[in-house]
Amino acid sequence: MEHFEGYKLERPSLNYVENLIGARDLDFEQKFISLLKSEFSWDLGKYLYHIKLGEPRAAAEIVHKLKYKISILGMEKTFLFAEEHKERLHSGDTVFDDDFKEVLKKINIFLEFI
Repeated sequence: MEHFEGYKLERPSLNYVENLIGARDLDFEQKFISLLKSEFSWDLGKYLYHIKLGEPRAAAEIVHKLKYKISILGMEKTFLFAEEHKERLHSGDTVFDDDFKEVLKKINIFLEFI
């Protein structure tokens, strides 16, 4: 667990997106953010659905998608945490589910206000 220790302190940001796009194309940046919000919302719903149905392996596939959105939001340790959670879900272990839901809640709130 040491490789992702401190992930709970990370906060999402748009620094990566801003550096990738730069200040020259605000229209593209807004489209990118809109797509990120839409995909995150869809994946969040699918993750919660599979967890509720007791389908950890299916949830792991959604975590795989979510971890790249986590990376885009500059949350490096949280990305490592998501990777560990995904691997555990593949083996049927949901021990990190509550913590992962807290991460998703933090990101969802951030995305609602940008």
